Amino acid sequence: MTGRALTPRATSSPRRRPLPGEPASDLDRDAALRVDALDAAADRYLDAERVASTREAYARDWAAWEDYTRWAGIPLLSGGRGALVGFVLWFEQGAPRVGREPGPPAAPATIRRRLAGALHGLRKFGADVDPRGPAAAREALTIYRRRLAADGVSRGRGQAHAVDLRAVLAMSSACPDTRRGLRDRAMLTIGFYGATRASDQAHLLTSDVTVEQNGIVLDVRVGKTTGRSALPRRRHPLLCPRSAWLAWLRAGRHTGGPAFRRIDRHDTVRDEPLSPDAVTAVIARAGERAGLPYPVTCHSLRAGFATESYRAGASLLDIATQGRWAPGSQELFRYIRTVDQWRHNAADGLDLDPG
Repeated sequence: MTGRALTPRATSSPRRRPLPGEPASDLDRDAALRVDALDAAADRYLDAERVASTREAYARDWAAWEDYTRWAGIPLLSGGRGALVGFVLWFEQGAPRVGREPGPPAAPATIRRRLAGALHGLRKFGADVDPRGPAAAREALTIYRRRLAADGVSRGRGQAHAVDLRAVLAMSSACPDTRRGLRDRAMLTIGFYGATRASDQAHLLTSDVTVEQNGIVLDVRVGKTTGRSALPRRRHPLLCPRSAWLAWLRAGRHTGGPAFRRIDRHDTVRDEPLSPDAVTAVIARAGERAGLPYPVTCHSLRAGFATESYRAGASLLDIATQGRWAPGSQELFRYIRTVDQWRHNAADGLDLDPG
């Protein structure tokens, strides 16, 4: 974006806008071309700087839109209400493709994700999107959810099960006394008290974790949301992120580079960092080792931190700051409502003494 070809050229005097109906001058047309070039350069810059997982997700969303428009026989940049509502219904019908049978109907969460990505692509490529189109597509998605509920059908994995503190302790206790086990315990405790996502831990560097007397400070620089979080020392040694991190550093014998690395079948620590999928697999195996009756994901730790800290009396602002949630995050409010449904229930006072 700083190249000379995209730098607007100065003119000797300010130019007035042409009056309505007045033909634009060559200079006006040249300026418009330079504005278009800057827009294109901005798109390229933002695409290049996005987190890889975000770029990949947008690419999958747009590939689905290409399949849909090809199947429907409509132009790729169709942005009308009919095209957008049809995209939702196409997924509901199993996303049939040209020359291929439809698969199972998609989960509402998948459709919501694909719709958001398709709208991003349409706007990026300059499509004329009907202002009423996105709302119409979301209404179609609401109708689909209502139909599934009426039929008693559940699609998708659903919301992650929020782990409580005892479950975190059970998973930490079940970690074996090996380098792999020490790494996994550090990932569990940091994942819970730092409310991290899989991508946060995958991109974390050793230098992003600062050890202090009162705990560790986590600097999440790469991920969906970034920021610093202080993780305090805990009295229980199997719940303390500071103790777990220091034990992992000693076992891994590394002072720089990726914070969490691959470990081979000989329990040798490799130089390669864990991928987000590998981080998810580590947390899932921890839940299985502990014999928990539900699947555990990184989101289970993140949701568990929100609900457990709220039960313990933490404020919404403090929870959002620690977990790097945006102010007013609907995701965070969903977690809190699971606690408040019993803590602040409007029906609490509506009872009679049976005697």
